[in-house]
Amino acid sequence: MGRLSVVGTSLPRVDAWDKVTGRAEYAFDVELPDMLHVKVLRSAYAHARILSVDTSKAQGLPGVRAVITGADMPKDPPLEALRNELYAVPPFSLATDKARYTGEEIAAVAAEDELTAEEALQWIRVEYEPLPAVIDPEEAMKPGAPQIHDDAENNIQYENRTEFGDVEKGFAEADHVFEDRFSTQLVHPCTLERTVCIAAFDSSGYLTFYDNSIDPYKQSRYLPKLLGIEPSRLRIVQKAIGSNFGALQGNLTPYIMCALLAKKAGRPVKLVYTREEEFINAGPRHMGVCYLRTGVKNDGTVTARDIRLITNAGAYGYLGPAMMTSGFTPCAGLYRCPNVRFEGKCVYTNTAVTSPYRSFGIVPPAFAMESMMNIIAEELGMDPVALRLKNITRQGDVTVVGQEISSSGLPECIEKTVAHIGWKEKRGRLPPNRGVGMACGMFDSEVRNAPFAGSVAYVKLLEDGRVKVISGEFEWGQGSRTVLSQIAAEELGVPLESVLFSELDTAAVPYALGPYGGGPVTLRGGNAVRLAAVEARRQLFAVAAGMLSVGPDDLELKDQKVVVRDDPVRALSSAQVAHYAKFILAEEIIGRGHFEPDTVMRDPKTYYGNYSSGYTFTAQTVEVAVDPETGQVRILDFASAIDLGKAINPMAADGQNEGCVGQELGPILLESLAYDKQGRVVNPNLVDYRLPTALDVPPITSFLVESHEPHGPYGAKACGQVSNIPAAAALAGAIYDAVGVWIKDQPITPDKILRALAEKEKREHAPA
Repeated sequence: MGRLSVVGTSLPRVDAWDKVTGRAEYAFDVELPDMLHVKVLRSAYAHARILSVDTSKAQGLPGVRAVITGADMPKDPPLEALRNELYAVPPFSLATDKARYTGEEIAAVAAEDELTAEEALQWIRVEYEPLPAVIDPEEAMKPGAPQIHDDAENNIQYENRTEFGDVEKGFAEADHVFEDRFSTQLVHPCTLERTVCIAAFDSSGYLTFYDNSIDPYKQSRYLPKLLGIEPSRLRIVQKAIGSNFGALQGNLTPYIMCALLAKKAGRPVKLVYTREEEFINAGPRHMGVCYLRTGVKNDGTVTARDIRLITNAGAYGYLGPAMMTSGFTPCAGLYRCPNVRFEGKCVYTNTAVTSPYRSFGIVPPAFAMESMMNIIAEELGMDPVALRLKNITRQGDVTVVGQEISSSGLPECIEKTVAHIGWKEKRGRLPPNRGVGMACGMFDSEVRNAPFAGSVAYVKLLEDGRVKVISGEFEWGQGSRTVLSQIAAEELGVPLESVLFSELDTAAVPYALGPYGGGPVTLRGGNAVRLAAVEARRQLFAVAAGMLSVGPDDLELKDQKVVVRDDPVRALSSAQVAHYAKFILAEEIIGRGHFEPDTVMRDPKTYYGNYSSGYTFTAQTVEVAVDPETGQVRILDFASAIDLGKAINPMAADGQNEGCVGQELGPILLESLAYDKQGRVVNPNLVDYRLPTALDVPPITSFLVESHEPHGPYGAKACGQVSNIPAAAALAGAIYDAVGVWIKDQPITPDKILRALAEKEKREHAPA
């Protein structure tokens, strides 16, 4: 590979100026002529039969233009067309027979203004028959627990058991078998931007949505089937996004409500969630309980693992099975272990529909596995670093679940973070109540979960010499447009500021699979854009060759000019060539790139398969101080290293790394979406739901390790999700090193530390 001029350079985001000056248009900013405002009546009960819904008084209120209930929902929708082996039918309907969580949609109103719509909700009469609710997934599986769905015995939405190798033989060969229970809690993405959905029909019956979804092409696949319209008559426009993290990725109900109201009223409608609605309805990360057994030899060699995972699918577990699978396979692949058994259960509860908030299901099992690695090291008298280096998956391996590791910089990640924190000097040698901890993580770059799992892009050379990228890849605040623009700029020899990026409009941009994987845009979308840019350059040279009377192979790009290699005086600007192509030859220079990864879908029963083109690795170390009187944890230093193959934009990658760690510290130490026994969220606001502020985020040092992924553009792979995976286990290990107690249930709060210290003191002073 020759010297790169744009790729590999830290450059400002292409959308930064518009965002900081307020020029960026978010979905909230969209105002259409004669637009109505939507408000939603939500269930006051976590579990109740709906006996009747009377909207007559609301419909008669001045200013109300349309009211809908479950009776207006699509009749006989083609549910099988919306389902596959690991995906249940996404929520799409107002409740009809039962409300299954507090906040579930019962009715919706479109009115001239928000105040009138809110008033109309007060006039809707709903008769309920309250039913017992169940919040905890383990309680939900017990005999006699409230039945949430009639077709789900013991409230189990999905379960599977798979084994690789001979697990019992592996345990028999072990010198030690460790067994423990770990858990994580429901946490909310708390995005800056609230959920927005706008729907409008034109005079020809075409339906347009303006939204802040991260997956418009999934919506465009499902919604025509549900609404009974031709796919070509549906258009989704993704506006600027003020963060998302996976919230509401599986909920189609806002779209269905808005489409039906817009059709009924004959006018555009706009739905904007309140902050409380976000908390009770917009996709918390599922909680998980993991029972883990690990067999090891005296030298630390791992011989067997048995993972039993129970996850909370919420009231409608659309993505629950997929998240469980996605969480298991990276955990199984991180270390060389020939014997692995996995048993997973996704369980319905009377809580909100869960979302793939950051890292798509891996946090519960990863916390368990990495914590247990630290516990094993302590019990065997081994350094946790040495234990990991002995067992980690390395480049060239095929893991027990079929992942083909074509690149891995994990050893270097470990080396850099350990050196930064001063591991050898500090571990076990710090003053009382201070300690260090470490953990590792692995995630996929992109995931094949459909027959076509790739990306298509167009790169157009404009007549003024600028370049336009047309791609269906999503932007959810992570800077994907900047990375893709850098790739186009690199191949066409223009500065980044000369690249334009088309708005994501499903009627105008080519197809891309969507946000499936640990950061799929760089690998999947980057390859497509690069191929398109290479094709555009070929067309550029073909036209210029005719203008200069030379062969295309005699040309090269220099300073936005097409230059004759052996006669640099003979040159044309790229703008001249593009102008000539468009207005003289009537042949615009447009390159098309089609990238399809050489991967397979995971087997739906065994989960085996090389489902990603590349796998991202991370290692983290942390130093903490723990106050034994209060249980407070203070993070003194945090180092996070990502093996990202190649940093297309190092500054942006560092931001992803640091931001991911900073965000995950909230769920680890503070955050919990709390439900009372009746199934009501008790902290549905930013006052009672505790989030870390900028003052709470410790110093974070980012290291970028470039291992060169052969399947990625310029050797790049994902970096957007992996950094939050090992953070909790690293912190738990540091707390143990500081005060000698293991905390196995998130969040790691002061009261849990104090209880553990009291129990430790009691054991130490118990009679022999």
